[in-house]
Amino acid sequence: MASLSNPPFPPSLHIWRFMDGKPGHQNQTLGLIESLKDRIPCVVKEWQVPSTFLARLYWKRQWRKEIQGCSNPDILMGAGHATHRILRRACQQFGGRSVVLMKPSLPHRSFDLCVVPEHDQHPGGDGIMIIKGVLNAIPVSASSNPCKGLILIGGPCRHVHWNNHSILVQVQAVLQRTPEVHWTLTTSRRTPDTFLDQLQKSMKFRNLTLVPASATYPGWVAEHLAEAGQAWATADSVSMLYESLSSGTATGVLEVRWAKEGKLKRGVQQLLNEAMVASFQQWQKSGRLFAPKEPLAEAVRVADWIMKHWFSPSPGERGDREGERNHARP
Repeated sequence: MASLSNPPFPPSLHIWRFMDGKPGHQNQTLGLIESLKDRIPCVVKEWQVPSTFLARLYWKRQWRKEIQGCSNPDILMGAGHATHRILRRACQQFGGRSVVLMKPSLPHRSFDLCVVPEHDQHPGGDGIMIIKGVLNAIPVSASSNPCKGLILIGGPCRHVHWNNHSILVQVQAVLQRTPEVHWTLTTSRRTPDTFLDQLQKSMKFRNLTLVPASATYPGWVAEHLAEAGQAWATADSVSMLYESLSSGTATGVLEVRWAKEGKLKRGVQQLLNEAMVASFQQWQKSGRLFAPKEPLAEAVRVADWIMKHWFSPSPGERGDREGERNHARP
């Protein structure tokens, strides 16, 4: 871990970002970086860490050569278990503050800050910041259109018993009940090919545009959430639910049959309990989706904490911050 003294407020932050190649994890670190960029100029160096042990050995040799010309980092961050050991070692060798955006696979005191979703049921403690859901780079929408909607479809995974027909029935009900809304439906990498085939054969709605995942691009979901007055996502697509809530969009949950108890189910249930989203059954009774009282801005909250407690706003306040850090844990 880094030393306890705080550096003076820097003209820019040098950030080292370690990735494991998984889009969900990359969105988390990107969300935090974008929020930090809103507060201070950032210089970002990023590397993708291989998932296998032997590949990492070769990668580390190349990485050591590459970093010789890099400025030492102020912040090092990663999401995904493959990034944890190299993140800790880089912090020990080059300094800076280490941030892990998940429940860590190493003892949490190996890092300066662990940002852990509440559905992971971590007991908390020094260096632990509990957040709702996972971080993302979705901005709050300022131009939503009540006549535009977005439907986000997931797919089979170990957490659910996927059933094309069940999802199709729910999508059809949404389309029939909201003819004034033009819906755009997109899939994910997990969505079975048979789902779109069945959708095209069984549904002939003028208020629906189909965009398969293969036809989207980075930032596509964010662009469409910014325009949408309401959105639906299948319950297995928890990250998409949090993205929709981060944009401030009224959000509904297309129901799936859960295969087991687990963090995904707990996360969705917490959102339902707090009335941040509506289940399909609730919507059938009321006929309306309601936007969250406040957009889910967890990346903003984490970035604010980092700037407040790790980087003094002026050299004159540096001494006060040094004594403050032990009492200003997340």
